[in-house]
Amino acid sequence: MALPDSTNHSFIVRVWLEETAEEAQEARWRGQITHVPSQKRHYVENLRDLNEFIADYLQAMGVRISPGSGSGMSSFFSFFRGRTGATGTEATAELPETPVVSPATAVSMPISHGIPSQVDVLAAMRNALSLYLPPPGASLPQPNVTVVKVEDKPTGLGNHIGQERVNQFPLALKAGRLQAVVRFQLWGATPNEVDEAIDLLHGRLLDAKEALYIAGFLRFSALNSSLAEHVTPLNVWRRTADYDTLYEFRYTDSDDAQSLIARIPIHADPEEAASPQRETTIVTDEMARWDDVTAPALAVRGRRTVRQLSALRFVPGAAPTGPVMLLRTFTGASGTPAAFADLAQWTTAVTHPTAPNRHAQVTFVTFSDFLNNFSATGDTLTLGDWDEDATPDEYESLRLDLATPIPLPDRREQLQLIYQPGNTDPHFDQTAVFYIRAV
Repeated sequence: MALPDSTNHSFIVRVWLEETAEEAQEARWRGQITHVPSQKRHYVENLRDLNEFIADYLQAMGVRISPGSGSGMSSFFSFFRGRTGATGTEATAELPETPVVSPATAVSMPISHGIPSQVDVLAAMRNALSLYLPPPGASLPQPNVTVVKVEDKPTGLGNHIGQERVNQFPLALKAGRLQAVVRFQLWGATPNEVDEAIDLLHGRLLDAKEALYIAGFLRFSALNSSLAEHVTPLNVWRRTADYDTLYEFRYTDSDDAQSLIARIPIHADPEEAASPQRETTIVTDEMARWDDVTAPALAVRGRRTVRQLSALRFVPGAAPTGPVMLLRTFTGASGTPAAFADLAQWTTAVTHPTAPNRHAQVTFVTFSDFLNNFSATGDTLTLGDWDEDATPDEYESLRLDLATPIPLPDRREQLQLIYQPGNTDPHFDQTAVFYIRAV
């Protein structure tokens, strides 16, 4: 990721409830963090995502972040989790009193997969601006905002502005822009009352300048406003105010890709028939693709720590039935790895603080049993047409957060995920595609 060359960075964090405690066993939240100088945005589902987003900028500034160190990002948002008092008991974090900011001050159009329709974009603009309308008076028409002029504007080459991740899988981040004139229409029982409503609107919009920028209004300036006009049939007074704006909306795009790149075969050939010097190798990322043609193992080597497994699943019909093995091992390991009954026991064994088991496995009887350990992120991704039904395939995003991160301290240490262990030609027995990567 290209980061601005700066020693100062600012961020805006917005969080909201997806499910309340009354709707589910516990409240579930999501959020968005925005780097103000570059306007790069990232959706988050846990505090670690916030840490990792900010850590990129700290590292670009030359800050050394050591995993687990007291000076690292692990304690950056510790006030959210409470703090330990002198007695060692958990205490509620006491945050300084700050003015409550209405959630209406930072409304942005959600990043969609694929370019949204202009109807949806214009609706998002109106919805964002309507939050700043003064409340209606008694027996008066509702104040409203309309788009009276609009023009499509280019954003850049191919509309590319960066990269966004869907559950740790990279996608092109693009943007579109609309130059528009928006008109606010306000009402009052008297000329003085409608003048006061216009003044209140101008004040709210001026106060919300930064919030509007974050919401996508890159330019927002007053053009003109009408004089108070008496509407005889309604016996009320009306005024309008026009604003010029440049509105940016963002979306992700797979650029018509049929799949994600998981393996790249590379051939070195002197172009001589039957040459013994011909070599073939395969370059892989820390990602594997499993389907009904092949299902190569995912192998992750140290030095690194694995905290999460991220996945994309497309299963149009019955789920594949083969077993899945999760193996922690090392180069030169001999003998059968120790077997554990479930993921929790295996994780405890391989992450033991003083004597971790470096050669251990847990096997899930079926592919579905393995997936039962994942949770849906709510994101989707459209790629290709693997099942050839003339309909683009929609992939569901899944993630598995490990109870304890698994350290792989050097290059000899490995974490492997194997479909149909022991099979020399592993592949799904049903039409399906599964991308899996370690994070």
